[in-house]
Amino acid sequence: MDYRKSTLVARAYKSIQGIVKNDNEILLEINIPFCECKCIDCKKNIYLRSKTQDVYLYYIDALIKELNQAREIIKKKCYIVKAVCFKGNLLALDEKDITKLMDICRYPLSETCIELGNPKILTKEKLDIIKKYGNVRVIINALTYNTVTLRKLCRHYEAKDLVDYYKLLQSYNFDLTVNIVAGLLGEKRLQAERNITTALEYGANCINIYSRYCPDNIKEEATDIKEIADQRKTLEGVSEFMFKQGFMPYYLYCTEVDNGCFENVGYSLPGKKCKYQEDKIYEISTILGCGAETDSMIIKNITKTKKKLKNTYDLGQYVMGINEILNKKEKFFE
Repeated sequence: MDYRKSTLVARAYKSIQGIVKNDNEILLEINIPFCECKCIDCKKNIYLRSKTQDVYLYYIDALIKELNQAREIIKKKCYIVKAVCFKGNLLALDEKDITKLMDICRYPLSETCIELGNPKILTKEKLDIIKKYGNVRVIINALTYNTVTLRKLCRHYEAKDLVDYYKLLQSYNFDLTVNIVAGLLGEKRLQAERNITTALEYGANCINIYSRYCPDNIKEEATDIKEIADQRKTLEGVSEFMFKQGFMPYYLYCTEVDNGCFENVGYSLPGKKCKYQEDKIYEISTILGCGAETDSMIIKNITKTKKKLKNTYDLGQYVMGINEILNKKEKFFE
């Protein structure tokens, strides 16, 4: 293994040495598949609120049924909820629905993570609601802060449009994770460092760096080899830059290239790592998934076994088949 990468792996391993694997701990994941726009490369099943308002109301009702069942499962199995994560865009919902879902998902001592794709949906009223629930981390899927790249992604906003929204978010002192893709749509090392600097200015204490172009199998064409080499240099430079900012790696994900590549690494300031993301990546705790396009997985660390149950990805099938989904999940957790 490349020396610099082995150093990265060793530092990440040091971060997880003290983790206790408890088979009674679980992660609760809730998917909110609504958004105002969809990036051109997004592979998630996303629905526009403006075009699915009728289904939206039924989805919230079905999701509440599943979350109530989840509470019963947790109580019956004596599970301890380590973290709750609202995947998708919780803040795309109406204020009364945000309150309902967060009330049902309130568990003592758990970390509450709220994913956010577009900061422009932030409002003071919605942030006031989630502030009441204590240990909250906001995870922003920023990808980049380069206006040209944002336009290519069809994100419907520019970097300068986000300043006031991030200032509003900073005033609440939530822990903040920012997800950035290095080398996105041809961006180079300098732009990756600018993206990280911007995230730091907005108060991020966790920054996850992902790569969408660093395959293990290198093709023979010279152009492909050059692109891969350039991306590796970008990722290597980003790793060095993160260390200089005082961030340390706390998880690695799909780092399949041994020779020098630094793809898919979570960095955090000391004592600020996201417990949910660390646990999810390393598959430490059982996962209880609620909503369309979620997975439930029972993990037994003692016997080193795991089994998975998938919810349907389709919004209509989820709403119409919620009773069948509840029956399957009840049997699964027996």
